[in-house]
Amino acid sequence: MRTLVLLLCLCFLCPGSLAAKRPSQPKTISTPVPVLMQPPVLTGKVNLVWQHKNLPAVDVSNLPRIEGLNVVSPCWYDIENETGLLKDKTAPAGYATQAHARGYQVWPLITSSFDPQMFHKVLDNAAARRFFIEQLLAEAGKHQVDGFNLDFENIRDDDKDKLTGFVKEISKALREQHLVLSMDVTIPSGASFWSKCYDHQALGQEVDYLLLMAYDQHTPSQHVAGPTAALDWVERGLQRTLKLVPARKVVLGMPLYMRLWSQDLATGKVNGKTLSMPEAEKTTVKASILPSWQAEYNDQQALLKCSYEEGGQRFTYWLEDANSIRRKAALIKKYDLAGAAAWRKGFETADVWPVLEAAVK
Repeated sequence: MRTLVLLLCLCFLCPGSLAAKRPSQPKTISTPVPVLMQPPVLTGKVNLVWQHKNLPAVDVSNLPRIEGLNVVSPCWYDIENETGLLKDKTAPAGYATQAHARGYQVWPLITSSFDPQMFHKVLDNAAARRFFIEQLLAEAGKHQVDGFNLDFENIRDDDKDKLTGFVKEISKALREQHLVLSMDVTIPSGASFWSKCYDHQALGQEVDYLLLMAYDQHTPSQHVAGPTAALDWVERGLQRTLKLVPARKVVLGMPLYMRLWSQDLATGKVNGKTLSMPEAEKTTVKASILPSWQAEYNDQQALLKCSYEEGGQRFTYWLEDANSIRRKAALIKKYDLAGAAAWRKGFETADVWPVLEAAVK
């Protein structure tokens, strides 16, 4: 009899051992409270770099310390589907510990997978949004990060208010755990799926920082050659932003890249590809000896326009380098912004880092 009673008790106490487990929809996970291990404290302006991949050449957590840098945003996560499932692409164990030892806070980047229809379903589903937030908090505890960077782009215009509501829910949950929330936004404009989806003013009230992506002035999809971030264009966009968001929350995002535009001399068709700063240096050395080489500096743009002809193509690029970054970064002090952000590690030349360090002092 004692044996029978004992077995019955065990059945009630350990249902998973004698009965099939039932799947739950959506999945609910236990959310540990993050216990951060004395991360560096931000005492001044933000100086952030995005880390696109965990390759040795760009892994900031393993490279020698970059003076002046105080935040790294590794691109770790995507929202994978309409249930709000968070896809962990590359988050390595021990990353935050190593980054903290170098004096950096860690704010992993999360994308919406740039899928407007899938993300619309997430925004429209309270259970999916809760599930996303549960996972976010669990990942914060697992990796000992200091915050997150939301990179929600290519969003339907009619989801503007729902996006703001979602960010408000995320902000509340992260604030309770003393985690930083930053969000990437484009310059205010009337462009659908690009800027109209952002309520800059309302988002600025919910997040700790809005990272203004003041680049991609011209993109390959437009098939029109032009600069990536001309100074006059950046400043006008920044001024529009500051009418909606306090300067103390605006971090100026700057490009460590440009576009190399090629125009077919026979058809006139224009294509563009990304060119890093080291690649641009090599291109300049090679092309500047050609008879067709031309270079003209535009002070308003703070850019050197370079062009040459080769193989039936006319190539053009607006040079982004330490000098162009210095001119743009000067806007941080001019408008007393919250700091600087650079896309992305691996695109830069070494002389960029002292420029950014000086800009945030």
